[in-house]
Amino acid sequence: MMKRYSCRKFDERKIDDELVKEIVNLTRLSPSSCGLEPWLFMVVKGEKLNELGEICNNQEQVKCCSHAVIVISRNDLKADSEYMKFMVAKRANTPEKWEKAMKYFHAKFDDLSAAQISNYASKQCYMASANLVNIAYEKGVKSCIIAGFDAARLKEFIALDERFEPVLVIALGFGEENERQKVRNDLEKVMIWRA
Repeated sequence: MMKRYSCRKFDERKIDDELVKEIVNLTRLSPSSCGLEPWLFMVVKGEKLNELGEICNNQEQVKCCSHAVIVISRNDLKADSEYMKFMVAKRANTPEKWEKAMKYFHAKFDDLSAAQISNYASKQCYMASANLVNIAYEKGVKSCIIAGFDAARLKEFIALDERFEPVLVIALGFGEENERQKVRNDLEKVMIWRA
């Protein structure tokens, strides 16, 4: 945590695809509300990085990285969706548990608007993204989280249906270690105790 930083200048070295898979595989174990894992991780490499970089406001670190991961929220969380049925079936091993879980998710999601569900799902993606960059750093891979992009063009780029919404782009690659000392507020400035 003291050394990880946002890398904006990647070198020419490429990450082995298997290492990227390992990073994403560990990221998928991230916590999520109700264990719903409302995310997908789209890995982009090669020539497609130029197009992705343009969509990300021409940010060079996207164009020059080894791989980029587009973190995508799943917004098909209504109780009658196939995804919700699949997720409930993974844990509800009796008819009673199934019925209880479906009742719970019906009450939790079915009256929410698409925007409210998207907001809920995107927050889960932020948790996974924080883990992804720290997992990558532990594996010797630098990263940069990109939130600046043309949302409509990125939605076109991922080419998935309306159930899915791109949330963040994370550039991955190799670069020099950051020698600067990390500057953050002191603990006393950011922590509040209530007793």
